[in-house]
Amino acid sequence: MAPTAVVVDDSSTTRCRLRAELTKLGIGVVAEAGTADSVIELYEQHHPSLMLLDIVLPGIGGIAAATALLKKYPSATVVMCSSLSARDKVLACRAAGVKHFILKPFNSTQIEEMAKKLLGLTPKASSLAVAS
Repeated sequence: MAPTAVVVDDSSTTRCRLRAELTKLGIGVVAEAGTADSVIELYEQHHPSLMLLDIVLPGIGGIAAATALLKKYPSATVVMCSSLSARDKVLACRAAGVKHFILKPFNSTQIEEMAKKLLGLTPKASSLAVAS
């Protein structure tokens, strides 16, 4: 079965970019949200391979949502994707059990490396450049 992801970010542009990058790697985005309030509900509904959350989100916020999710479902794989890189935020994510942190603005390589690390994925052959 192909890996899946839920993307939670208040920016529709970021959700769209993440969906495109994940799809290129064969990861199906099964749900998206713009607030942190539905994180646990979305996890329970879809049981995705990855939960990608922004730190700054309307509602309870990304770190609190990740903490609550991982307390209830410790095997969930949570990735934070944020423009905030303050040491206290990164440490709070780590303390919550977040598996990976992607700094915005992100690029294809960062998403690919995260997928390799957490899911053991390699890029689809169709997405690789062919050297001439």
